[in-house]
Amino acid sequence: MKTIRLAVLILAAIVSIGAKAQQASETTNRSVYLELLGASNIVGVNYDARFKPSSPWGYRIGLGYTYSKQYSMFSGSNSLRGPDIPLEINYLLGKKRSKLDLGFGLNLGYYTEKYDTWNIRKAGEVDGVPYFESEYAGEAKHSLWGYFFFGNIGYRYQPTRGFQFRAGISPSFNLGGKHAVSKSISPYVSFGYVF
Repeated sequence: MKTIRLAVLILAAIVSIGAKAQQASETTNRSVYLELLGASNIVGVNYDARFKPSSPWGYRIGLGYTYSKQYSMFSGSNSLRGPDIPLEINYLLGKKRSKLDLGFGLNLGYYTEKYDTWNIRKAGEVDGVPYFESEYAGEAKHSLWGYFFFGNIGYRYQPTRGFQFRAGISPSFNLGGKHAVSKSISPYVSFGYVF
């Protein structure tokens, strides 16, 4: 419970800093967009803003959803699902509406993992060599916190106001540990509105 409170406090602090920076001028670009894949995993809604008016430096904070399912002939099925929060510092390179979008961030998630369990028992022996059988024992689940760091390399159509489009790739890595989430390079696309 303490970890959830800490994540909410960090989220509130980032939004508060962004709101104060945006009060400085009406020309500060802010946007809300729907992202598919990338740092949001499956789907996410994100808020993005510049730190200062006309600055190429900005940040994003979002709420995403993860779902993955794997099936193996030897271990059965395994699924992971749950909400996640992508946090990113980004830089927009370009003079007009078309920009190179570069960023680095951290994704924090709280996931439920479900997996099949199996009982293995000795079934007998053939010529002194034992053989075993496995039988399905049911489904087990547990909840866990997870994280991964991600990069962002892409194209952003960023007008002063109106429709926004983003597309690119999001490579990721972690520093290990029991909470590390393994993920590779993921493409992304997003559609949003700049105000």
